[in-house]
Amino acid sequence: MYTLILTLHIIVCILLILLVLLQSGKGSAAGIFGASGADNLFASPTAFNAVNKFTAILAAVLMCTSVVLTIASNKKSSESVLDNVQIPAAAAPAEAGK
Repeated sequence: MYTLILTLHIIVCILLILLVLLQSGKGSAAGIFGASGADNLFASPTAFNAVNKFTAILAAVLMCTSVVLTIASNKKSSESVLDNVQIPAAAAPAEAGK
C-alpha cells in the first residue's frame, strides 16, 4: 500500500510540474515596451479553464498523498541501531590502598 501511494505521489508531482510549466503567466500577454498595462487594468480575469481545474485537482491529490505518506512513515516501527548494542556492566572500582 505504501508503495502504491508513493508511486501515485511521484506521478502527481511530475504531472503537476509539467502542467504548471505549460500554463501561461499573467504577464505573458504584455509586451516589453508596449503600453498594454492600461489594457490589463480593465481586462476581465481569464476563465478558469480545464487546465487550471486539473492543476487544482492535482495539487489537492498531492497534499493528500503527502499527508498519508507522512502518517504511514511515522507508523512504521522505527528502530535505532543503538537499541541492539549490549552495554557491558561496569566493573567494581578497585579499592584504594590494596
